[in-house]
Amino acid sequence: MKRVTLLVDTDLCYGCYTCEIACKQEHNLPAGPRLIRVAKIGPRRVSGKLTMEFYPVHCMHCAKPACQEACPVDAISKRPDGIVLFDTEKCIGCLVCVEACPFGVPQYNPISNVVQNCDLCVQRIDKGLKPACVHHCPTGALFFGDVDIFEKQRGHRRAELVVADRFEESSAKLG
Repeated sequence: MKRVTLLVDTDLCYGCYTCEIACKQEHNLPAGPRLIRVAKIGPRRVSGKLTMEFYPVHCMHCAKPACQEACPVDAISKRPDGIVLFDTEKCIGCLVCVEACPFGVPQYNPISNVVQNCDLCVQRIDKGLKPACVHHCPTGALFFGDVDIFEKQRGHRRAELVVADRFEESSAKLG
């Protein structure tokens, strides 16, 4: 079975927070918990210019999820495609999984007294649709799909960037 993932192209994210809104609507979340959240870095000076960077943070669907190992009631499982799921029927809201996650992504829902995570909108992907955040991202900064395809594409993109950098360097020397 293919492994799926959600990837972020930080060069394309400009901090519109559409992914957060789409996720809240898709999962009917109250104020507070955010299963995907946009982290802001900056403003800071880079090469004399003020810059601002944005990075959507979500569940990483780890190969060996620390949250799953820490859960005392086995409320966390992992599908064959790699998606980590929190069972809200089993969850007792103890927050042990929140403390165990190295990325700080599981979110406590005070209304339902359970912990939730980005489940990549399994109800959508099981129907052949993209996760809500990916579907609504206006810049295409969020990608969803097969891990192996992304790894191949990333390798090709890195090669293209290296060639482009070398071209710019040689053009600068000539010009």
